[in-house]
Amino acid sequence: MNHLNERTQQLLELPREERALACMREIFLLHPTAMAAEQSVQRLLSLPRITSNPGMSLVALPGLGKSSLGQRWQTQSSIPESKWAGKVIYIDLVKNIANLNIMKLFLAEIGIRFYKRPLNQSYRDVATAQRLIRENNVRGVFIDEIPLVEQTLSEKRINREYGAIKGFAGADWQLNVILSGTPRGLNKVYGEDDTLKSRFNLRVAALAPWDNDYEGESFIRGYLYYMPLMQPSVVNDTLLKNLKEKTKTTALVDGAYITYCSRRAVRDVVGEACRMAVESEQEYINADSILHAWNSMQGKTGALKKLEIREVPARETIPEP
Repeated sequence: MNHLNERTQQLLELPREERALACMREIFLLHPTAMAAEQSVQRLLSLPRITSNPGMSLVALPGLGKSSLGQRWQTQSSIPESKWAGKVIYIDLVKNIANLNIMKLFLAEIGIRFYKRPLNQSYRDVATAQRLIRENNVRGVFIDEIPLVEQTLSEKRINREYGAIKGFAGADWQLNVILSGTPRGLNKVYGEDDTLKSRFNLRVAALAPWDNDYEGESFIRGYLYYMPLMQPSVVNDTLLKNLKEKTKTTALVDGAYITYCSRRAVRDVVGEACRMAVESEQEYINADSILHAWNSMQGKTGALKKLEIREVPARETIPEP
């Protein structure tokens, strides 16, 4: 079982149905641009606290792992004996779009993690939050999908939210702020506020799409390392070509549509192919597995061909009274 890591080998003992579902569990793989982004954030958080603290931007097209990376940074920076210089707080604006108040969300998260209750925006709770940040060595805040502020709020509320972000980097909070978004969304944010641009657009990390190249092949082989399949899979040029063809999508960048492969889509198709391989007892995937998985996800299965077409019985004639 050299094609699996030790923990994945333990999953082989599960019943087939559970093992098939294990192919769809959450797995995050670091790839070169994600590793570079993580190193940049670690260096950022190692800076001394000052009256005006630098921040950075995490830029990526949809489906390339911005949210997963932000959540990873919160988890990794909070484990005991972490090598990180301080903890990161993750704020998900998508999850809280109906109540989009960055300061409120931040205070609530600080209270949940380090206090007996969520904190609010009272003077007392704000002072408590500032104390807890220093006592628990919180150094950074990751604000996911910051372009939603521009897309959902009035101008007055936009200014309030941007003011809160600038305040996090100021003398009272002394935090390093990481803003994440798509290229188009962040360009709009920084185009509307020169102060945000000067503070958070000097340090930039960008996540690359998946592609059919050496790194892309390594990404797939690494992902399969965590798939509970009994046999090694066949990863060749045809499999990679099929995967690229079936996971293409488009995005608007600088006024033009570009085509790219979402890493989320790549993971979903490969995971579904592995799930089907377990269910069918094939126990490995190949180029055809990618096509079968994609067809299944698109609803193009053989099930429709097996439906029996029966003649509809004639309605009985009801005699007239």
